[in-house]
Amino acid sequence: MSWLSKFSGGHKESGGTKSAGDPRKERPSTPPKIVIDHHEYVPEEFVIGSFRIRPYDGDLIAKQKFDFRLQFDIGGDPVDVACMGVVVKLTDEAGLVARYQPPQPFYERKLVDYMKALKGL
Repeated sequence: MSWLSKFSGGHKESGGTKSAGDPRKERPSTPPKIVIDHHEYVPEEFVIGSFRIRPYDGDLIAKQKFDFRLQFDIGGDPVDVACMGVVVKLTDEAGLVARYQPPQPFYERKLVDYMKALKGL
């Protein structure tokens, strides 16, 4: 078996079943944190590409682009990545609703793995 097939998952178990010894990914114990202007927020809603923070007490305004840090912990490995977002909606009722550009591919894969583990997949 080549080293490439080991890392890419190219090998198959006989009979098409997974072995019982495969480790299960541990579910993250903490939700992601979003740091805007040195203030930490736990988003009320978070999906890849957007989030909602309610209540939000910062200085952003509608349609403003902003930099923020996305922090999460996956398998005991803390991840802190810089992202860029844009405010979609900002009201007292809705809170801060923002879209963000995906981070660099390395961090995007970590984020996808984190989201899968968070949802128990």
